[in-house]
Amino acid sequence: MSFGLSIKNNNNEFLISSEMRNLHHHVTVTNPSISVVTANYGGITRFTYTFTLDSSYIPVPFFTTPFTDRYYAIEKVSQSGNTWTVQLITQGAYPTIVDNGDNPSPGSLVLVLSSLQYSGAPTQITSNSNPVSGAYYIELFHVGPTPIRQGTGFNNTIGVRAIWNGSVVPLVGANSDGRVFVQATNGVLPINYTVGAEQGIIDTDEFTYYPFESNGIDQPSHIYDNPAGYLEDFDPASQIYVSVAFYKVKREGYVTISGASGNEPTGSYGTAQIPKLIVFADARAVTGSETFGMKVFKDDGTAAFDNRKNPLIVKQITSVSHPTDATNTFTGSGLSARNAGGPVSTWSTQATPNQYNNITVNTMPSNPMFYYATVTQRHQQVSRTEIEEECDGFDAKGNCLGSKRIYTWRSTYWNFYRGGVLRHDNTTIRAGYIGVEYGAYHSRTTDGSFFGFSTGDSAGSVTGKWAWDSAQINAAGTGVNTLLIGDATNYI
Repeated sequence: MSFGLSIKNNNNEFLISSEMRNLHHHVTVTNPSISVVTANYGGITRFTYTFTLDSSYIPVPFFTTPFTDRYYAIEKVSQSGNTWTVQLITQGAYPTIVDNGDNPSPGSLVLVLSSLQYSGAPTQITSNSNPVSGAYYIELFHVGPTPIRQGTGFNNTIGVRAIWNGSVVPLVGANSDGRVFVQATNGVLPINYTVGAEQGIIDTDEFTYYPFESNGIDQPSHIYDNPAGYLEDFDPASQIYVSVAFYKVKREGYVTISGASGNEPTGSYGTAQIPKLIVFADARAVTGSETFGMKVFKDDGTAAFDNRKNPLIVKQITSVSHPTDATNTFTGSGLSARNAGGPVSTWSTQATPNQYNNITVNTMPSNPMFYYATVTQRHQQVSRTEIEEECDGFDAKGNCLGSKRIYTWRSTYWNFYRGGVLRHDNTTIRAGYIGVEYGAYHSRTTDGSFFGFSTGDSAGSVTGKWAWDSAQINAAGTGVNTLLIGDATNYI
């Protein structure tokens, strides 16, 4: 390149370069149309999202997974002019419990704020900084000529440390003692610690910790706003104070609610149960009114990076492979050969997908987002046959003397599946299946005979819904199944 900019991290990995286009957050869509197709065969729900993006650019859609017991996948992306449509499919019909953010349902990944905690704070300053078992508190620490109790007259750095259940919380950017040092001007804590705000004391597992004053209600805006505990030592020789303030603490983070999300034929989805579609596009699509920031251009004068919109940060890229079959119970036992008569309950139970592969990944963010456009697909079917003989003549010990007819009934039941991904836990993705189509067809033929001589077959009847059965659609385990993992917290 004749000119440009390259920024790398300590691992010599590119962060920003005028030679490549960064993807930036374009829009987050939270109000899709919802279609529950069926609660049979494992259930399926389609979420359809629409948004506007200049047709010159290609969107890259990520999605959140509100339930941890359901598979999700992008089924289709289409465009009409500058209007784009994304279809997201998920296993399961309506959830058993509706959650609009105030009623966590089983099987869901929800943001939970803990109860107020405070115990085990030190009663004297010692060289041992290890917390005691079962301790809970947030600690402000300073060594210098001015103690923390100086309050609004304090102008120096403060060491912030969080203790949860007797362990030092691994804060982002902490030193070996678990402390993060921040500048406190006029005694003001330089971070917004308000519960429900986007900021707080963040650990490397992305829990957020909030300090509370001694009354357990108010949150401190200054370093010495009614702490729950305070210690101070003074060395007259050096004129140095060692001071420590302790605050009560609450923790907020995403947790999995145990149990199954449900698969109800009727009902509704709450706002907290609808996947969010987080769309990214390259830097040329960024619009904004900000008058400051940084914009990086390629040689041709078009944008490569634009900090007016958050850039896409991918935590991990991995490939996933699916089992050969979606289910290992689709035997046809108990299904009728006559007129594809089911029963549907038996068919549904057998055809519900139950096979998956476990994929181990690095520890995921507590509120992950995924890009997975399904290419894996699988067709499975079973056939049932029944033969009945009808004798018009004389039955002599099982032999028909005279004319007889032989009726042959045959019914074929089939299901079609698409590959999906499920967030099983923080380090495991499951690659399984979502049932997207189903049907059955049947035939009846009649064969006649007279004293053992065939009189020929009648035409019979054939009706029903035929499967998409071919070698091309059975693509389990093939194709490029790429999964991208990011942190949705940055974009919602």
